[in-house]
Amino acid sequence: MSVSRLGYLERFLGCVDMVMAGRRNAVSGDKWLVSNYEPSFYSVLSKHLRSPDPRVRADVVNLLAAVKERAALDIVRELRTNDKDAVRIACLGYLSALNENDTMIPDLFDILKHRNGDEFKRAAVRMSAVGRSEDVHRLRKIYGQVDGEMRDAVKETLNIIIGRDASLIERKELLLSVPVFPDERKFLSFLDSSITYLDIRYRDSVACKPHITQKTYSNVYGAIMKMRVRMFNEFDNLKHYGKDCGKMYDELIRLMEWASLDLSGKEAETAGSAVTKCPKCGEEMRSSGGIRMCVDCGIKKSL
Repeated sequence: MSVSRLGYLERFLGCVDMVMAGRRNAVSGDKWLVSNYEPSFYSVLSKHLRSPDPRVRADVVNLLAAVKERAALDIVRELRTNDKDAVRIACLGYLSALNENDTMIPDLFDILKHRNGDEFKRAAVRMSAVGRSEDVHRLRKIYGQVDGEMRDAVKETLNIIIGRDASLIERKELLLSVPVFPDERKFLSFLDSSITYLDIRYRDSVACKPHITQKTYSNVYGAIMKMRVRMFNEFDNLKHYGKDCGKMYDELIRLMEWASLDLSGKEAETAGSAVTKCPKCGEEMRSSGGIRMCVDCGIKKSL
């Protein structure tokens, strides 16, 4: 059973109070805090790296070393050069713990690339604990080369590593999508149909309207998101494709940016706010609250 953020905070603050009362290692020595730690709890702990009490700062660093939390690396490096002796010693321990992890990463990648079964799964679990943000790209390549339970194991590893880096979280959906093998013919077909969809169908049927149905909005948004995922996964493949493919790639990127911006400025009509034509100017009228009104000329009609 997972521990709530509030539950972890309460336990952690209780241990901090014990440290301030003179009990050494009350935070880092609490096995419950170590075993129930999740990367999302880091923001709870990080504030106490700036605690006015050096004993608290040192013990929080020790806890972060025990759970191998890489998010604290920059702050720990700063504390190591500017803080009290006890804190600096704790920082050395933290850096040593992360360095030990770094040395095993090449061996874990070797297993993930050349082994399978339980050995593969154990390596994936270990990589989720020691993997760095810079390892995500290599892991995604393996992610695209395996399937079944092995792919599920790598996906969970990626999910955990991404969760430790706020700069990656905003791209989580893209990073967890499955990479594709180079296939220029299929990609050219995708580019052609996508360009046609945005440059002709969207431009002629949707772009000219200030108001669209919720269904249309959802369909277009979903289509653009699928394009975005495919384009993200094809970027590394461009070096295998010809110049025409590169030009079409750039054209679709431009159209996606234009359509996304245009779509964001439209108002999606819900089922209770239907669209009809104004009898005076022919523009669209909106229905809401029992009244139908023309947005352009202000004519109102009762439903």
